[in-house]
Amino acid sequence: MKRKHRMTEWFLIGLVLLVSLSLVINPVEVNSETNLPPGIVAGDDQGIKIQNDGQYLVDIRDVAPGEKWSTKITIINLEKNTPYHLTMSISKPTLIEGSLDLSKAIEMTLKYDGKEIYKGPLSGVNKTLNLQDKATPLDLGTFKSGDTKMLEADFELDGKKYTNRDFFEKNVVENIWYFKAVKTTLPDTSDPDQPKKPFLENITDKLKFPKTGEEWRNALLFSCIGLFLVLVSLLILKYKKQEKQHRPKKTHK
Repeated sequence: MKRKHRMTEWFLIGLVLLVSLSLVINPVEVNSETNLPPGIVAGDDQGIKIQNDGQYLVDIRDVAPGEKWSTKITIINLEKNTPYHLTMSISKPTLIEGSLDLSKAIEMTLKYDGKEIYKGPLSGVNKTLNLQDKATPLDLGTFKSGDTKMLEADFELDGKKYTNRDFFEKNVVENIWYFKAVKTTLPDTSDPDQPKKPFLENITDKLKFPKTGEEWRNALLFSCIGLFLVLVSLLILKYKKQEKQHRPKKTHK
């Protein structure tokens, strides 16, 4: 009876440890949304770095008719052996003040990697594209390890269509650009005639621990589950063996 009670105690201790580890590990993943991993570095020519939430604020306050200006955003993938697929979308104006809606009055041209990808109002909505639709964001392509690309935004407020009379009040507009990087894989371009890795080397590669924080947590959690199951199996075997040893032997008359 004591052995059975001790067996139950060990089982409950192992179960408590497993649940505790799950509670400790999982809440770490409930952080603020991370749209740009640490390996993706992005910032504009004014020294403003885009944080890991992927948000870039466009704030226009001091602008006059006929004015032209531009912003250049450089994006680099510094993560080793990890390609990412990058997309971009634009929010609806988060702030509009004054007598003139600058989100519609300012013309914007986006050039990416030297090619024009959008031309229309600052709002991001023209006749063919709606960059405010997060379901169909602007595709900025795949960033391989070490890739560097530039997004250039040219702005202009027409000096013929708008005059100083449109600026009796201070006109202000704000909106947010959202950048998001998702880990991806590159197509296999290896030579089919190239010899494959030895079996032992393949096994070694698969057993290597992951590097990112989320994969580390998953690996630790699965390792704990595995150890817990092994512990339970060993306890059951030990219990059966002890029961067999202490079982009274049958006597023959």
